Amino acid sequence: MSAIAVVANLAILCFAALVFSAAVSDILTYRIPNRLSLALVLLYPTYIFAAPQPVEWLPAIGLASASLALGFALFSFKICGAGDAKLFAAVALWAGPSLFLPFLFMTTLAGGVIALFIWLQLRFAQAATPLLVFQTPSDPMLGKQQMPYGAAIAVAALYVAFTLMRIS
Repeated sequence: MSAIAVVANLAILCFAALVFSAAVSDILTYRIPNRLSLALVLLYPTYIFAAPQPVEWLPAIGLASASLALGFALFSFKICGAGDAKLFAAVALWAGPSLFLPFLFMTTLAGGVIALFIWLQLRFAQAATPLLVFQTPSDPMLGKQQMPYGAAIAVAALYVAFTLMRIS
């Protein structure tokens, strides 16, 4: 393995570690520090220059910019947090055009699984017995429940990292 390939793999490992840190922070505090998303963006040029094959960085910047704009629109409607929007855009940058759709799909799928677990946890907490979980009246605050979207983004980001490692 050449020295340049080692640098590319180290950049990908740092990417995975930063995303994992963001997920842990989101799970524990429902906050993703700006420094983590910024570090992901600042680390990307290292990967571009060290990648063994050409990286479509210009379309990746376009996807990341569009993702950030959409994320801030969702934030303005209180659908997701600003940290989630920034993390998603930073990972979209790394995913680029070739991995963006799988990244989006996996984020959505992981988010649905996390939402299901949160919903079931709340339903079991409200039910008098486990047998009455689905017969208990719905709580109107259920839709207002916070969700760590950063964890879902991280699951999909790890897919991106593994895929980038495989092609490096």
